[in-house]
Amino acid sequence: MQGVPSWVMRSHLRVPLASTLLLALTCGFSPRASADEGQWMPEQIADLDHEELRRRGLERTATELWDPAGGGLMRAAVNLSGCSASFVSADGLVITNHHCAYSALQARSTVDRDLLKDGFLARTRAEEEPAPGKTVRVVARIDDVTAELRAVAEAETDDAARLKAVRAKERALVKACDEEAPGRRCEVASFFGGSQYRRIAYQELRDVRLVYAPPSSIGEFGGEVDNWMWPRHTGDFSILRAYVGPDGEPRDHHQDNVPYRPEHWLKVASEGARPGDFVAVLGYPGHTTRYLWADALAARIEVSLPQTIDLYGEWIAIAEELGAADPEVAIKVAATKKSLANRHKNSRGMLAGIEAMGLLERRRAEETELARGDSEGVLAELAAITATRRARSHASFLRGQAAGGPTLLDAAVDLVRWARERERADADRAPGYLERDRDVLWRGIERRLRDHDPELAAQLLAAVLRRAAALPDDQRIAALEGLIAGKAGGREVFVAATRRLFASTSLTAEARLRELFDADAATLRAAKDPLLRLANALVDELEAAEAISEREGGRLLNLNPAYFKLLRGVRPGPLYPDANGTLRLSFASVRGYRPRDGLEALPQTTLAGQLAKVTGAPPFELPERVLAKVSGAAGTVWADPVLEDLVLCLLSDADTTGGNSGSAVINGRGEVVGLNFDRVWENIAGDVAYHPSRSRNVIVDLRYLFWLLDQVEDASALLDELGVAGLRGEQ
Repeated sequence: MQGVPSWVMRSHLRVPLASTLLLALTCGFSPRASADEGQWMPEQIADLDHEELRRRGLERTATELWDPAGGGLMRAAVNLSGCSASFVSADGLVITNHHCAYSALQARSTVDRDLLKDGFLARTRAEEEPAPGKTVRVVARIDDVTAELRAVAEAETDDAARLKAVRAKERALVKACDEEAPGRRCEVASFFGGSQYRRIAYQELRDVRLVYAPPSSIGEFGGEVDNWMWPRHTGDFSILRAYVGPDGEPRDHHQDNVPYRPEHWLKVASEGARPGDFVAVLGYPGHTTRYLWADALAARIEVSLPQTIDLYGEWIAIAEELGAADPEVAIKVAATKKSLANRHKNSRGMLAGIEAMGLLERRRAEETELARGDSEGVLAELAAITATRRARSHASFLRGQAAGGPTLLDAAVDLVRWARERERADADRAPGYLERDRDVLWRGIERRLRDHDPELAAQLLAAVLRRAAALPDDQRIAALEGLIAGKAGGREVFVAATRRLFASTSLTAEARLRELFDADAATLRAAKDPLLRLANALVDELEAAEAISEREGGRLLNLNPAYFKLLRGVRPGPLYPDANGTLRLSFASVRGYRPRDGLEALPQTTLAGQLAKVTGAPPFELPERVLAKVSGAAGTVWADPVLEDLVLCLLSDADTTGGNSGSAVINGRGEVVGLNFDRVWENIAGDVAYHPSRSRNVIVDLRYLFWLLDQVEDASALLDELGVAGLRGEQ
C-alpha cells in the first residue's frame, strides 16, 4: 500500500524543506539511470529519448503527454488528499485506490451501516455521498521561480536568516498566486535540494463524493499478510466524483453543486496489458531520498528505521487488541491501524532491501569518487550536520510521536501552535499554520475527535512514555517528565497517568474545540486543561528544536546545490529530482522478476489464484454475492483471452513510491489499464534506490473493476460513463 496515510504521523516539528533534503548519491548500479528508472517532471518529458519510447510502444508524442501551454494527458492526473487519482469522464468521475478512500468510508460508517465491510455504490448521482476530508487538486499552471528564490538565498550570509528570507519569498509567491482565482491553491516546490524551484497553481475542488467502493474483503483482500507482497489479488479501487458550484467555481459541499467538468480526462482501455507491454504511471509520488549520502543512510539504517519498527509494532498490537474487544472502537481505529501497519512493514522491508542491495557500501565507494572534486569541503559539512542530528534523534523521534501521533494530544498541539502562529504576520508563520491552512487544520482536529477513544489514546501515549523514561539524562524530554514521574518499566507502569490525562480533558467536546480554535495564545497558555498544559510544554520544546533545524536548513540551502553540482559531474544524462509530492511520469513495461534464487514471479494474477487463497475468514474471504458469480467469469468479455481467466493484478518495473497510490497506469495509447497500489517486498527500499531487477510495482487490472460492476453490481450507468458499457453486449 503506497498511499499517504489517511491520518499522517506528524512530529509537529516544522522542519525546513531544505533540511529534509539530506541528499547524496543515487543507487550506483550504473552511472546512467536504468531503463525505467526516473520519476520525471512534466517539463523533462520533451528531453527524453522518444525514439526509444516509441520503439517500446509509446504512441503519444511529448506534447500529447505534457504541453506547457495547457494540454496533455498528465493534466488528467490529480492529487486526492495525498494520494494520486485521475479524471476518467467528462463529468468529474475520479478513479483511485480503495485505500485512498478508506478514511472517507470510515467516516461515513456506523456499526449498523458499515461501508468498510459492505462497500458502497451510488446508482444515481443523487445517491452519491460526501467523502469527508477529501479534496481534489488539479494542476492549472507551473512556473519556474528558481531565479527569484536563488537570488534571495545567495544574498543572505546568516544561515537562519537565509531560510527565513527564502520562506518569506516563497509565501509572497504563493500569496500572489492564490489570489488569482477562486479555489486557487498554490505551492512552491523545491527540486534538486533547492537548486531549482517551481510554483505550482492548483484548482482545489472541495466537494468530493463517494460513488463506488467494493467491500473491504475485496479492496483489502489479503490484508497485511499480502501487503507489500506478490502474488497479489486485491481489488484496490474506488470511484469518486468532484463537484463545484453552478457557476463552475469550487465551493464546499452543497445540494445545488454540479459535477465538475475537467478540461482533460483519461479514456479507460477496453483491453488489458500483457507481459512485455509498454505502460506508464501518472501521479504524485510523495517522498524519496535517492540522493541520500552515506552517513545519513547509515543513520537511517541504525537509528531511524529501528525506532519506527519498535514503537509502531507496539502501537499496532494495542490497536488490534482494543479493536477486537469493541466494534465501535474497531471502526474508530481502522484507518489508524491500517496506516501504522503499512509504515511498520515498510520500515522492515526498507532495512532488508538496503542490506540486500549492499547500498551503504556502494554509497561510500561512490562518495570517494565525489570527494575528488570536492574542493569546497561540501561532503564534510554534510557529514557534520548529519552527526549533530543523529545525536539528538531518539529524543526528537519520541517528542514528535507524542505530539503528532494518533491521539487527541495531536489536536491539542495543533490548537496551541495555531494560536501562537496567529500572533505573527502570515508571512512569518511556520509552514502549515498560515491563514490559508485554517480549514485544513480544523478538519484535522475534527478527524482526531471523531477517531478518539480514551483507552486507545492512553495506551498509545504510555508506549511513548516508557521509551522516553529510558532516555539518557542529556536527551530527556522535559514536557513528558511530569507523566513519567521518575518511573521506569513497561507500558503498564505509565498507563494510569495517561488514563487520568485523557479522562480529565475537556477537548472531547466539539464545541469546546471550536472555542479553543478561535482563542488566542494567552488563553491557551492559561488553560487548566491537562492536555492543553502538556501541549503547551511540548510546543515550547518543538519551537526550540525548530530554531536549531532552521539554522541547519539555511546552511543546506547553499550546500545542496553545491552537492548536486558535484553529482552532475559524475553522472551523465538527465537527472530526475527526488519525489516531493508533485506531478511526475514514470515509463515501464509489464514484467515479472526473480525474488530469490530458483523462483520466478510471473507478472499477472488471476481469479483462479484468488479463489485458491480463499479460506472463508479475514483477510482471505470474499462476499457470497461475488462467489456466486465466479464460475462464469472466464466466459465474460472482461476475461483475458490468453489466460482464459479474469486478470486481477499486474507487475511492472515502473519507478513509484508512497503517494503513487491510485496513479493511473496507461498503455501506449494513453488509455488507463490499471491503478498502481503497491510495491513488492524487494522494492520497499526503492525509496532510496531503484534496482532494475528488484523494482516492481503492483497494479490492479481495471478489468477486475469492470467485472464487478457488470456481473456483481449490475452498475450499467457507471459502466456507461466509463465508456465500456458497450462491451457487455459482446458477452
